[in-house]
Amino acid sequence: MKISEAKSVYYKQYQKFSFAASDLEKQKEEAEKNARLYPNEADKYNEKAATLQISHDALNRQKEEYMKYNEKLAEAECAYANMISSKENAEAMEEAAVDELKIMETARRIMKGDIVPPQDEERLMKYNFKLYMAAKNMAVMAKEHEKDDSLWDEEKETDTERTDPMEFAGEQEAPEGGPSPDLEISDVVS
Repeated sequence: MKISEAKSVYYKQYQKFSFAASDLEKQKEEAEKNARLYPNEADKYNEKAATLQISHDALNRQKEEYMKYNEKLAEAECAYANMISSKENAEAMEEAAVDELKIMETARRIMKGDIVPPQDEERLMKYNFKLYMAAKNMAVMAKEHEKDDSLWDEEKETDTERTDPMEFAGEQEAPEGGPSPDLEISDVVS
């Protein structure tokens, strides 16, 4: 079962058992109230209240199991989402570092007097105008001029599609060992 499906299933189970436990709590309080109101039948109502308390405790234990497993699912989902985010951040940082190296190389080429493509000059200008002007000033003193190719591949300019970390995490397999998602209240309460 995928994490996103499991979260939904186990949350519904948690709610079902919560509502049932709440209902039993009200019934128990009613039985305790009746035991005080009708002292002649107090034993009967106290016995009913004790039975309801045992059932209430069993439902609460099961409810807690569902809650703990939901927490485990949330932790797994968060870990997967963090993993994909970290990977994409690392890739973006790597691309930025490569671009910065290319910009520095473009500045070096201009300083040396080389003729670089206009789009490379424009990138340098946008990155750091002062560096661009310093490179252009140094180029005036250069004696030799070579024509250089662009450092950027034009086909690489298209943005790669980023993965939604939470969507990726939701599609991963849910951790093993959760309580039964098919458990009915009647299975817990006798």
